[in-house]
Amino acid sequence: MNQVSLDKNLKLWYIDSSGKLNFSDRGPVNGRVVSTESANNYTLQKIVYESFGDNVFALLRVPKNVTKPPVVVVMPAASITKEADEATAVALCNMGYASLTLDARGIGDTGGDAQNDWATGFGKFESGGDPAQYKQVYDALKGLDYVKSRSDLDGNNVSILGESIGGMWAIVAAGIEPSFKGVVTISASDFDFNDTSDANATRFINAVMPSKYLDSLTPRKIAMFQFDNDSVTLMADGKALYDKALEPKAWHQYNGSVHGLWSPVIADDVHQELIGMLGR
Repeated sequence: MNQVSLDKNLKLWYIDSSGKLNFSDRGPVNGRVVSTESANNYTLQKIVYESFGDNVFALLRVPKNVTKPPVVVVMPAASITKEADEATAVALCNMGYASLTLDARGIGDTGGDAQNDWATGFGKFESGGDPAQYKQVYDALKGLDYVKSRSDLDGNNVSILGESIGGMWAIVAAGIEPSFKGVVTISASDFDFNDTSDANATRFINAVMPSKYLDSLTPRKIAMFQFDNDSVTLMADGKALYDKALEPKAWHQYNGSVHGLWSPVIADDVHQELIGMLGR
């Protein structure tokens, strides 16, 4: 395909015959470092890059004691900003990984419609516009492209980690982009929409339904983390998504009610899963 510009009026997405979301050639990376800070064991940079002609903001943490580290793209839970998801990023840094944590659509510094405003998204879908839900997946892919543009990072070894709704986007993004080495989710399940009477609405939603992309992950691994008393993403719903996944896969279940946030309890297991995906 020919390179595409970042013109907001240019159609970047389409749904293929299997009902899956696809994007045309993502074109060149247009990103820059806004600010840099130094901590004891990592460098923290605020990043902005273009996606669908919009500015997406992210925080990049790079461990100081690791040469050209592997990278984890982090998709936080709904309403959680890149700054508020610091615990996840710092834990990954302590494991020896750089992390690129995104502000979701309508959250923090990244503007636009909210990622969980499905009514507005469907309205854009019906009118031929660009739903925030589709942009959200594209943002993850463009984040990967930005990582690959950095000579100080190991752009050939990148996994994606998503928390709650971020885990849903992470599965879809990895299903679309085979260069992600694997997927880690915390408190993830399929989207739950009971009304399927509108065929067009079903098509809109199914294009980003995580379970539709599980077959595209193989032979890469999906590792799912779930707390048994999570009242937002029920354990049964998370397990139902896991059961649909093909091998290789791993289910990690813990006692507690944590939802979509980092917990030290999962650190060792997450580290082992990432070592398997990223090789170190």
